[in-house]
Amino acid sequence: MNINLKMFKVPKEKRFSEQAVITLVNQSVFQFGNSLSIIFINLYLWRLTNSLLINGLFNLIAILTQGIMTLFLGKMAKQRDRLTMYRYGIFLTAFFYLCIVLTKELMVEYFYLFALLKGISQAAYWIGYFTLVYDVSNNANRHRYFGWNQITMSGANLIGPALAGFVISMYSELSGYIIVFSLAFLMFLVAAMGSLRMNKESTHHKTYYMKFLPAILKKRPSFALVLFGWFIIGFPQGVLMYIPHILLYDIFPNESFVGYMNVLFLTLSIVASYVIARFARLDATKTYLFLAAFGMTFSTLFLMWDISVWTVVLFMSFGSLFKPLQANTYAVHYYKWLDYIPLRENFRVESVVLRESIINIGRGLGIVIFMMFSTEINKDTIPWIILFLMGVQMLIPWLAKEK
Repeated sequence: MNINLKMFKVPKEKRFSEQAVITLVNQSVFQFGNSLSIIFINLYLWRLTNSLLINGLFNLIAILTQGIMTLFLGKMAKQRDRLTMYRYGIFLTAFFYLCIVLTKELMVEYFYLFALLKGISQAAYWIGYFTLVYDVSNNANRHRYFGWNQITMSGANLIGPALAGFVISMYSELSGYIIVFSLAFLMFLVAAMGSLRMNKESTHHKTYYMKFLPAILKKRPSFALVLFGWFIIGFPQGVLMYIPHILLYDIFPNESFVGYMNVLFLTLSIVASYVIARFARLDATKTYLFLAAFGMTFSTLFLMWDISVWTVVLFMSFGSLFKPLQANTYAVHYYKWLDYIPLRENFRVESVVLRESIINIGRGLGIVIFMMFSTEINKDTIPWIILFLMGVQMLIPWLAKEK
């Protein structure tokens, strides 16, 4: 019995600080609000327009805005405070959903403005959050932090879509969507209150060092390949944000079904994330990235066979198992690189800006490629496009260079 207990005892160097725990909890609250609505924003637009083009443009504008605004907001985060930017992100996200509740069906007429607001709010939030992650974790416990981060996010995502789908199915027309978006707005207000428990970090390094990026790349050429890895990771993500759920809804038009299927996908993500948090090692980065890329590419074979409920579910199930492995491993690898480059931890805000900008450019390009070949649900072309987007992931293990 004592031996079994020792297996589950966390070593002192891997334990979390109080601020790390608060950050994880607040991220869970924010993500719960996000999970109530993020899937159903696209289904809401689909119900109003029945157009993949509108959905594609909405996501493309939001993603590109997020990438561009990350560059502009990064300097503000460095010179003011990463916690201030984090709070701006939460308030703007709350405002985004409040606007949807107030405008209702008129959202379609101004979808590009909503996409812009979504992009700005996401840019502010993730700059603040990922910088906070670096501050409240270290190399010894970062794998564990990201693992628990994925578990708490997946737990929120597990409940949110199922609850939202159930609420939407209880009401006729689109009134259920408005109720769900109202609940999301309230959750973001709770997250805003929770952020007040976080401590500001006093630092004397407020200079924005992005202008030194060329010199850093000259000193550490392999860092350029590591940055390009974020572009490749983002390549399929933009399309996967909305296409699989629309495919499920088109085959089986019931919002609660989409929500319940998301419970399955996120249960798999939680299991995978727990295994990563418990057993992942820093010296197995390339192995993890290869397994993740291979698994995600292999999953597209189900869509090549047919596009039906069971093939889409299998495709998303495999992705749910391997995506946390890829995301967590590459994030830890990227943070580790901050110990190798000039300026080290003083470049952490700039590193988050680079990550978010590059990954969103990849997401945007993936959506553009998808829209070039499929502006409607075409069961012959969609699997080939997704296979191409996933197949490019096989480059990532090679791009994950050591120092």
